[in-house]
Amino acid sequence: MRRRTFRLISAMMASLSLLGFCVSAMACTGFYVGKDASANGAVMLARTVDLHPLAAMFRVLVVDRVEDQPGQHHTGTQGFSWPLPDTTFKYTSTPMATGMGFGRYGSACMNEMGLAITGTVTAYARKEIRQMDPAVEGGLCEEVIPELIAASCASAREGVALIGKIMAELGSSEQNIIMLADANEAWYVETYTGHQWAALRMPEDKVAVFGNQFMIRYLDQDSEGALYSPGLFKEPEKAGLAVYGEDGRMDISRTYAGSLSDYGNRRTWIGHKTLAPSTAGDYDINTQYDLFYTPDDKVSVKDLMALTRNRFEGTPFSPEETGRGDLRVIGTESQGTAHILQVFDGLPAALSCVGWQCLANAEHSVYLPISNVVTDTAESYKRDSLERGYQPEMASIAYKRLCALAEQDRMNYGAGVRGYWDGMEEKLLAEYPEVLAKAADLYDNSPKDAAAHLTEYTVRTQEKAYEDANTLFEELLWYVMDHTDTLKYSFSYDTLTMGEIPTQKPFVPILALE
Repeated sequence: MRRRTFRLISAMMASLSLLGFCVSAMACTGFYVGKDASANGAVMLARTVDLHPLAAMFRVLVVDRVEDQPGQHHTGTQGFSWPLPDTTFKYTSTPMATGMGFGRYGSACMNEMGLAITGTVTAYARKEIRQMDPAVEGGLCEEVIPELIAASCASAREGVALIGKIMAELGSSEQNIIMLADANEAWYVETYTGHQWAALRMPEDKVAVFGNQFMIRYLDQDSEGALYSPGLFKEPEKAGLAVYGEDGRMDISRTYAGSLSDYGNRRTWIGHKTLAPSTAGDYDINTQYDLFYTPDDKVSVKDLMALTRNRFEGTPFSPEETGRGDLRVIGTESQGTAHILQVFDGLPAALSCVGWQCLANAEHSVYLPISNVVTDTAESYKRDSLERGYQPEMASIAYKRLCALAEQDRMNYGAGVRGYWDGMEEKLLAEYPEVLAKAADLYDNSPKDAAAHLTEYTVRTQEKAYEDANTLFEELLWYVMDHTDTLKYSFSYDTLTMGEIPTQKPFVPILALE
């Protein structure tokens, strides 16, 4: 009965996709921390992968190196195809399950050469610009970008060059923001139209947080730290669409995107408000906030974890404090996965990347570490499915069902879940540097032993968290069953009246007491 229902739902989803109601744009939030602004000296790229449908199925897996096989191509479901090198690099990835029906969407990749990629944050070009240089069917798209670069490129700069080459030869079917980093440099890339794009080398002493909006204002056309398409300036000028700043230079953001919106700009502001409160000020829709800025303090992995969960607490834009359901936050329930990718410059390239991966909503799920040197992941994490449906044997669904339940009542249900995962993350953040240091020692004599050491740790950690997610769900479900009552306040049997004191005590996981 249940399987039949899910097959019917899947069929309906397929029918809707044919009508254009496919997966909505990956309306994500992006984060960057330069190595000199980072608490532990690693550059960090991070992103929340926000999408509909809400119950998305993602995986965490290792894609093996392929040696000397000519004729390989990287393909997508919308007609994209690009030749791969005869030898492709090994990498970790976070793709969708096959049954989602939308393609790979590798999302976050780290390869054996020490290159990390997150792609993409969707952005939006104004109508006139899109008409000037239309999107190209079968062009570069979010579905293929991270894994294509991870398989093909040895450095961040090579990744930017590949994006530019594809944009010139095939074009792009979307507007996206991509970030890439290796031990030497990090790059920020915006793709605007069918063939126009720009990239900036990101400053090592700055940070960035941005919503769904193009952020590059001005480019120094002669700078070694700026790359762009040949027509970036010429095409809008020729079409009469260029917008200029007070100094006479073309304002790229205003030219290609037009006006600002609360949807993206408010999330950009909360990044300033959180990481640089001394200079943020109050939110103003008419202010285009700087892409890169100096944080008040060094930024840690834990700080970024908190930002991915941010719901504008303590501001006039908090859904919980205002009762409004139309406020777009960072910590949205539509997160399918989230990640923080670190690149260290003092380690061999093959284990220089550490990804903190979170399946489902970061608010009530957990970040777990994975190195680019690992050779495998836990069964529940890599498990694929040929149909979309309720399959808690997949880690992403096990976490998602816990999130969905916890977020029905953030105070009474969710706080206990969030507290438990917070404790696990604190433990992992404290112990992982030692785990990584041991792997580095092993690597000097045997890269294979280093990979085995980190793989065993990763799989064990994933299996433990998956088991705990299932236990938490069962405990919370029982708690909900035991506390579903309209009468939530003290009651006097003498006067037969309700008092003002809530009687419900928030959920506390038994796991937290062990």
